[in-house]
Amino acid sequence: MKNYIFVILAAALFGTIGIFIKLIGDSVHPMVINFYRVFFGFIVLLFLCPVLDKTTFKVKKRDLKLYIPIGLLIAITISLTNLAYLFAPIQNVAFILSIFPFFVFIFAYFLLSERITAVKIMALVIAGIGLFIMNPLRSEGLIGSVLAILSTAVYGLLVPVMRMVDKTHSIGDVFWFFFFALFFLLPFPFIYGFGNFSIYLIFVGVLSTGIAYLFQNLALEKVEAETSSIILTIVSTMVAITLALFILNEPFNMRILVGGILLVSSGIYLQLHRKKLNKLEEEVREEEEE
Repeated sequence: MKNYIFVILAAALFGTIGIFIKLIGDSVHPMVINFYRVFFGFIVLLFLCPVLDKTTFKVKKRDLKLYIPIGLLIAITISLTNLAYLFAPIQNVAFILSIFPFFVFIFAYFLLSERITAVKIMALVIAGIGLFIMNPLRSEGLIGSVLAILSTAVYGLLVPVMRMVDKTHSIGDVFWFFFFALFFLLPFPFIYGFGNFSIYLIFVGVLSTGIAYLFQNLALEKVEAETSSIILTIVSTMVAITLALFILNEPFNMRILVGGILLVSSGIYLQLHRKKLNKLEEEVREEEEE
């Protein structure tokens, strides 16, 4: 039960990203916001990871070569997500981000040779209908919506890349992922300046990033990845939209809501299907071992 609470807390904290980014606004250059978010998240991991994982600093050169590309992909994903929230309504971005399972299965097909099933195709069609209803490419929030789709695509690439490297990651690995993500973002405050500091920069880094990723990875030690993804998709989307409606007074858009529900539903359907396939594969392996 404790691990499911960790997932829910992580999802709720991820859902606060949009509201903090909006509250920061243009007081800090967008690329410097990305730096601050990863920096404060990294500080949290720096203090807590060695306590939770005694092997955090016991790394091999071979591991470092794997951490670098993953750190780069995390830096790109976080940056695109932040930029998307700046340039589009929170509800648009939150719903679009929920389609990451589709990019995962597309990239997994090419990188991991995972098979494409009829269920996956059906879920993709449902998601396509949802996107058509939302019409994220309309002029209002166009740039932000495109950035959200790109962010989702990069995250969809990140997941199978991590599976190629290792199917399970320790808390200590997360520390190194963020170390290299911070390295790639480090030049931006020196290029654009550090901006007018806001308490919301600490909030988005500590709460929405460092602690959120910590909770997520603690939960993944016991909770199946597919189950975790379903909870994250539902809770983070609901929290993000609720905060946008009540704190920022974002106008309620029925078209976005209907299309978004289809996106979230298709993503959940795809995760459930993947969970079923994994269970069947495990049963087949057990039979072969016998």
